[in-house]
Amino acid sequence: MSELPPDLPRLQTLETYLRLQLVAVRAAIAQLQQQPEGYTLQVMRTRPDTPLSWLHRAGCPTGGGPELSRSEALIALGEPGVQPCDGCRPDRELAAERPRRSGGGSA
Repeated sequence: MSELPPDLPRLQTLETYLRLQLVAVRAAIAQLQQQPEGYTLQVMRTRPDTPLSWLHRAGCPTGGGPELSRSEALIALGEPGVQPCDGCRPDRELAAERPRRSGGGSA
């Protein structure tokens, strides 16, 4: 049994809508493919013995510092004192691969 409308005018309207959606999806894909890949690590010292670093996606307007590969960014996120940028949120795309720390918390 089909979930499609039974008449030609509504099918044509649905076809037009789906074509427009496909154009929008392809545009979003093209935009993401043009974004630079990689990460940067911005080190800001609060005290000489306690650096605070921010991990950014490459191309983040607030980022800067040495470039990192994806695997290096994953390692960096696991280090104390390294925080993901609140703007470009590199932790979102790395979350699935991020190594989990074994904590001593109670359950």
